[in-house]
Amino acid sequence: GTYILRYNNRAQPIERVLSRDDLEEDTRAMLALVQEIKSYAVHSLALKENKNYSRYLDLDLERQYLVDVVSACAKDAFEPYLWCYPFAGSFPYKGFYERDDALKEAARLKKKDLDVLVRKTDAFSTLGLMSDPVYSFMSDYSVFALASLIIHEQTHATVFLKNQIQFNEELATFVGWEGALSFIAWKYGQDAPELREARGYIHDWRRYSDLVNELHRELDQFYRNAPDREYALRERGSVVEAFNQERIAGQVPEFETEGFRELQGIPVNNAYIMSFVRYTQDLDVFYRLYDAVGHNLKTVVELLKQLEAGSPKSSSPQESLRRLIEKEKSK
Repeated sequence: GTYILRYNNRAQPIERVLSRDDLEEDTRAMLALVQEIKSYAVHSLALKENKNYSRYLDLDLERQYLVDVVSACAKDAFEPYLWCYPFAGSFPYKGFYERDDALKEAARLKKKDLDVLVRKTDAFSTLGLMSDPVYSFMSDYSVFALASLIIHEQTHATVFLKNQIQFNEELATFVGWEGALSFIAWKYGQDAPELREARGYIHDWRRYSDLVNELHRELDQFYRNAPDREYALRERGSVVEAFNQERIAGQVPEFETEGFRELQGIPVNNAYIMSFVRYTQDLDVFYRLYDAVGHNLKTVVELLKQLEAGSPKSSSPQESLRRLIEKEKSK
């Protein structure tokens, strides 16, 4: 909390920053693009209008990303470790502004004999409680990276269901991706290289996520059928190695982007696997709704706002979403 307050107090309104004569051109271009993305998100996608990404913070050479996020999971089952936060509920991850703090937390969790993952992240949403700033390291981002990040986080600020982290993350992933594609097509045109690059990235990310989800299902069945924990821990590496040899090695040539072509395989780490499952396991249900409303993303967002407000407490958001799809299909 102290870091959030410190960073927010240092951030300056984008309009004031843009008025500076000594502002570097790449920063000026990035901030102007941020303003366009935000306006598009509000007026064309029906996302919430707030003060997020209306201020800028120059971190100089302090860091090239925002926080280190720690997550953990049982080694013999897909049971995530949870942190509880006032008002927001339970989360399967925790962010740290100091990497040493993240590594200390990771070490603590490893002592509990858990699989642990520490990953860098560029942003997170305070759900509109504070105005999340734009950071200087974002000036190196592609148009797609910047647009998908802002739209992803603004989706959290628009629709967020307490204690439904997977639903929230899958929704933000879907709207972030498709919203960014829509923005790029609107700004640069359907034949723009920026759009082809973005589609290639999403294609590869979804392909790899499908593979991770496939391994998740295979490992989950293995853990459930294992006679005991000792057997599960001893043999799970063989399960993952066989999957990497049979599935990953065969898929790598089909990836379109360079980073994915360098894949060596999925690590033996349940926390790593869950970090993908959490964002993509049931992503297709959002695409089915997207299809049902004629690929109108603004309509999807408006419908999901109603879903948030009107879902019966006994119903999971996924069940409510499936009923909504059937309702839209019948129109």
